[in-house]
Amino acid sequence: MTQAVSVKANGAVSAPQGAAMAPDATPPQGATTSPDTAKPQGASISAGFWDEVYSTNPIYSKELSDEAREAIQAAAAWFGDLSGKTVLDLGCGAGASSLLLAEIGADVISVDASPVAIASLTERCRARGVTRVRPVVCDAMTIDTLGPVDFVYGSMILHHLEPFGEFCQALRRTIRPGGRAFFWENNAASDLLLWFRKHVVGKLWVPKYGDEHEFPLTPSEIATLRGVFEVTTEHPRMEFFALASLYLLRGRLMKPMAAIDDFLFRHDIGTRYSYQQYVRVQG
Repeated sequence: MTQAVSVKANGAVSAPQGAAMAPDATPPQGATTSPDTAKPQGASISAGFWDEVYSTNPIYSKELSDEAREAIQAAAAWFGDLSGKTVLDLGCGAGASSLLLAEIGADVISVDASPVAIASLTERCRARGVTRVRPVVCDAMTIDTLGPVDFVYGSMILHHLEPFGEFCQALRRTIRPGGRAFFWENNAASDLLLWFRKHVVGKLWVPKYGDEHEFPLTPSEIATLRGVFEVTTEHPRMEFFALASLYLLRGRLMKPMAAIDDFLFRHDIGTRYSYQQYVRVQG
């Protein structure tokens, strides 16, 4: 489960890159590695939470997990040749995904609600001599002020955004005609997982990641997205029984639980209930 936190009331964005389950050519025109600010409306709740996270744990989300790297590679395959193209990295956190996208060849606008995260990414770019990443403090509902862009990438971020329909319209205004977006997300298709999330997670010894507002991406939100774009979803792996090990058993029996998930995935049994999904958006 992602450790990202949501602000379902205002659309402020901040999500760590590489956290799953519970992410030098010419820069873009006007690009800079100094942090900008683009109408950070309503960012205070989410930004405050993540400012504390990034301040108390300076290495948080600076490295990508294998799953996060796979998601970015899948996004790059969906986008096509990134040379000379601009990718907006939504909820970039400390920027590990942005740096990889730039390494692949994109000019990247890195967007997050947390000034601390953006300052950290700015310093990393300066230290590494990276000129193709532009860090920006921005609210999800106003990303169109940074566009138009060719592509948008996000890791565990869509399920934080409300009103979701309003975000979909902002996304539509942000992506150039014919552009694409790719989101690595969680999935609220399983009633059983949602029951455990509501009644078990965060109680007794069972950990809870994120804040009280966070809720997995729902089928109705996918439908809302489909009202604006052509959308396809894919489950890159089965993540179901391993959650029981992670949450209920504190990591014990992880191998057999993961083996069950692998078996189900190979035989396409219940895959649509996996807690992870890729969401591909065609503008």
